[in-house]
Amino acid sequence: MIGRPRNGRVVTERSLLSTLLSLTLLVWVARPGVAQSGSQGLEHDFGVWLTALSQGSLAPLSPGLRNLRWWFDVQARLLEDSDGYDQGLLRPAIGYAFTDEISVWLGYAYVHTDAGGPAQFDEHRFWQQLLWSTKFEPVGFQSRTRLVQRFLETGSDTGWWLRQLFKITYPFTFGPRFGLTGFNELFFNFNDTDWGANAGFAQNRFFAGLFGRLDDRGRATLEIGYLNQFLANDPLSDRMHHIVMVNLLLNLN
Repeated sequence: MIGRPRNGRVVTERSLLSTLLSLTLLVWVARPGVAQSGSQGLEHDFGVWLTALSQGSLAPLSPGLRNLRWWFDVQARLLEDSDGYDQGLLRPAIGYAFTDEISVWLGYAYVHTDAGGPAQFDEHRFWQQLLWSTKFEPVGFQSRTRLVQRFLETGSDTGWWLRQLFKITYPFTFGPRFGLTGFNELFFNFNDTDWGANAGFAQNRFFAGLFGRLDDRGRATLEIGYLNQFLANDPLSDRMHHIVMVNLLLNLN
């Protein structure tokens, strides 16, 4: 049972949750009308993204390695216009934690794209990352700055990408294991490439959803929500993807 709101926080939580659910419902109800707007220069597509991300410390191997970190995530991306499967991604990394809040990372990603028909290709990425995770009670905050070098088999140029993400989590007072979460991530290309990248703003991803911690220690978290992905500088037209995103996050530190 929920008691009297303190400082209006419970009322705020209810308002935020109601707004989130209303916006998500509106997107799906308006889907046929939205899809028609592609004829006006912005193509729309719908899909589902599934992600499992795990990270932990190397301390179990040796106490002297307690500041070294490992990272591995796997993703499956499904889009309607790609007849289901669109992309698969494997991304391992090794990192070093300066503090409990600040870490740096060096990683690799293999991406296979199959957008339907003959459009199949592999991509290899090398990436470097600065991660800052902190808390401004009761809000959790994360900043992730990632520099990426992209190699596509459809061309010979190296593409340089900058990704900047800001993420927040807001636990409910009536059940701190559950709450609201959201992020926004900007993508910029540093250069033109012979495989289609254009220098400048590349895309934006906005996510809003709910999270639930699956254990008392908070080592496993499930996020479910709506992702809006806007892609600019596409060779044919700008695109917007409306995605149901499901993330399983495992923190084994």
